[in-house]
Amino acid sequence: MKRVTYHSQLYLSDSISYGDLAKIKANLKKKPATTDIYLITKALCPSDQLDIFHSKFLPQKFYDKHPLYVFGLTKTKDEALSIIEKMTQ
Repeated sequence: MKRVTYHSQLYLSDSISYGDLAKIKANLKKKPATTDIYLITKALCPSDQLDIFHSKFLPQKFYDKHPLYVFGLTKTKDEALSIIEKMTQ
């Protein structure tokens, strides 16, 4: 089962280039626990709008039944918060 679906126009932090995007996505699929990336996703809780997840949690079986819809990728949590701030303005 697919654990991650990506928005067609991803938000990326300045530390991630579009040239690296295919490699990052492949690493998230093959070895997410060793990929140091934060994902900005649609919230799993209906009362929230967005969530921030570290890629090390993707191997958990929970995400087989609750796949993530990803709006953005960053290398740090602070960058994720900054992207969310831009998205909501």
